[in-house]
Amino acid sequence: MNYNEVYATFLELKEVLLNKKEAIIKKNLEVLNLTDEAIIVLAEKINRFDLVNNNFSDDEKQNLKKLGEEIKVIQKNNEILIKHSLDVINNILSGILNIAQNEKTSYNARGVGCQDSECLDISSITEEA
Repeated sequence: MNYNEVYATFLELKEVLLNKKEAIIKKNLEVLNLTDEAIIVLAEKINRFDLVNNNFSDDEKQNLKKLGEEIKVIQKNNEILIKHSLDVINNILSGILNIAQNEKTSYNARGVGCQDSECLDISSITEEA
């Protein structure tokens, strides 16, 4: 493992995370899936690096640290975008479920639409009829 290999891998990770950000914004699930797969491969590659016992110069270490901070910011932004997307989806689903629940009360037991006064559910009368 040399500095150029490590730096190139971290740089590639940064590019993949930027692509992931664009995929999240554009709601492109295919690209999002591909970026997630690429991140897994890069993470496995990075895990094989011995970043503790290395012969990097102080300049090289500083460059890696700076690149690591950029990656951290991009990843945090991606997390915020994903959380926002999930919140939007949850709100849409809640709205749909509320509409469906309100519509359900507009029909009687036989599935026939009725006015508010017609949909009184009086169980003793319903069972006798």
